[in-house]
Amino acid sequence: MLRDRRLLIEQELQRAHDKAAEVYLNIVVDGRVDTTIEYDYLRNRILDLQFDLNVVNQLIHKGHK
Repeated sequence: MLRDRRLLIEQELQRAHDKAAEVYLNIVVDGRVDTTIEYDYLRNRILDLQFDLNVVNQLIHKGHK
């Protein structure tokens, strides 16, 4: 169960990174400040997902399934 959860978190993390990179490019290259709220949301989402992934990895490392 935890390994499945880890896979789902990793997939969501990749999607969030991809979207954040796209939004970041719009901010830096095009100067679109209207996307900064979305970027902040994505940054916080990525941090939350990384935290969850770390917890799941610790549980797996400790032998939980």
